[in-house]
Amino acid sequence: MKCKNCNGTIENSALFCDHCGAKVLKDRITFRFLLKELFASFGWDSYFIVTIKKMFTEPHVVLREYISGIRKRYLNPFTYLAISAALSLIVFNLFAQDFIEIQNSINSVEIETLKKIANQDLSEFKDVSAEQLKKLKVEKMTANMRLKVQDKIMTLFLKFFNLVTFLLIPIYALVSSFTYRKPYNFGEHIVINSYLVGTSMYVSIVMFFLALLVHPGFYFSNIVVFTIYYLYVLNKLHGLNFKQGIIRFFRFLLVLTIFAIIFFFIVVVLTLIIGVIIGFKNPDIFKM
Repeated sequence: MKCKNCNGTIENSALFCDHCGAKVLKDRITFRFLLKELFASFGWDSYFIVTIKKMFTEPHVVLREYISGIRKRYLNPFTYLAISAALSLIVFNLFAQDFIEIQNSINSVEIETLKKIANQDLSEFKDVSAEQLKKLKVEKMTANMRLKVQDKIMTLFLKFFNLVTFLLIPIYALVSSFTYRKPYNFGEHIVINSYLVGTSMYVSIVMFFLALLVHPGFYFSNIVVFTIYYLYVLNKLHGLNFKQGIIRFFRFLLVLTIFAIIFFFIVVVLTLIIGVIIGFKNPDIFKM
């Protein structure tokens, strides 16, 4: 009998090929076969289950072993991150409107004010001067634009959630590498953050459903939970005591603040550029 993978000669009773090690499959693909393969791939001893279990029980062990070269036991960090990001994408898009409402709840007063301004009927203002009416029109137009921009940002975020997740990993790695530095290099911090962010997404899904069922605040508490988990794992990974961990915590806040200021500056510059472009395409806005 010939192996279907490498065309090597094997015995008829062989379960695996002696040449390439491939499993000998004689049965046709059926729905029952596919279900069996699916459950086998996500079985209790699969790379995925073992990795996710240990990322909640002994995360520093997973990171230390994977970086040191023990990689057969665990799922690849990027595959692990991709699975969690895909699952989050599915959940958040299934409940897209609820997700947007929860996100908007953090500045609900401002949004309600914008909606009130955007929906007001200017024909009701009889005893106002032409200058005041012009000002009201600008306010209404601005409120409409801000609401549309916010909706557009949330829609794009949901659409490109996976891409955003992977693009943020190098930023997280920069923060952690500046905070903890040695003995791990930037590439190893990429691996560390891929595992940590991937794990945090499973927590965020749970928090999201709690936010739907109980209160929106549960979803935002995920930030606190992730920060505690993140610093705890990195402190354990670097073998730091309580005092050293506190010092690293303040260094982490300092580095995070610096990156936040840089990011805010970039956003402001981009907003100004976009505003100028919109202004040139719509000169009436500048005139008003």
